Amino acid sequence: MLSLLPSHRPMGGNSIALRKSHQNHRTLARAEYKIRQMRDGDIPDVSFMCHEAFKDSAGGFLSPASQTVAQWERQFSVAVQTKRSARREFWFLKPEERVMARETLWGVYKGKKTYMDGSGQSRKPKPSILRKLYIFVVQESDTNEIVGCASISMARCESALPPPFPTTKPFRCYASNIVVKPGFRRQGLGKRLVQQCERVARLWGEKSIWLHVDADNDAALALYDTLGYQKVEYFALYGNGRTLLKAKHLPPIKRSTPRDIATVGKMEDNVFIWE
Repeated sequence: MLSLLPSHRPMGGNSIALRKSHQNHRTLARAEYKIRQMRDGDIPDVSFMCHEAFKDSAGGFLSPASQTVAQWERQFSVAVQTKRSARREFWFLKPEERVMARETLWGVYKGKKTYMDGSGQSRKPKPSILRKLYIFVVQESDTNEIVGCASISMARCESALPPPFPTTKPFRCYASNIVVKPGFRRQGLGKRLVQQCERVARLWGEKSIWLHVDADNDAALALYDTLGYQKVEYFALYGNGRTLLKAKHLPPIKRSTPRDIATVGKMEDNVFIWE
């Protein structure tokens, strides 16, 4: 969800710089923004930003938005550490172990299959969905202030109850926690964050991207409509009853044209600069 642009459900690479003009007091200044992967040191700022964005929309039965700043921090920290652990386990395997881990992945979901590691121990590989997590931040270059954020992960967003309640719904590529600070809105930053989530989803090979949005959030609804998101009917037993589920079909990446994802811009020193 977007808070502007809100998502009640929380949940690398090259930086993206965006140049926009904005009004700063009485002088018109030109500012540069970078979209980059969140670092550990950004977690307190991102958590406070999400808490401020979603606290007014929190409410209702088991609302995921009803969290303190400390709970937001723990949520982000656990998600990041879980991803690192899953990636470390997978990439530190020997090539033959990695193949076995891939082959047994679906069986692991049923709790039946394991693979043998180099020491002869029986292990269950962590699912690949745990490695699919990116948390982005928008940083103003002049002040290094974090002014926006967004997350993309794999989640069962159609479930009737939030985690950890069990569900049979499938995992979807899910964008959440899309926030732009009030003083930096209406500059296209929210749109850039959503587009960056879509870019990552396509790189993952996902065919669609999903998100939640408040029915009263006119700015976010207008943005998602412009970007081609469609309402999906679903039933939820939690929250305030005003949350909509939206999804968008994503075209596959044409591998022969790597710049298909970003139709405008250029690469300079591993930084993608929007023009």
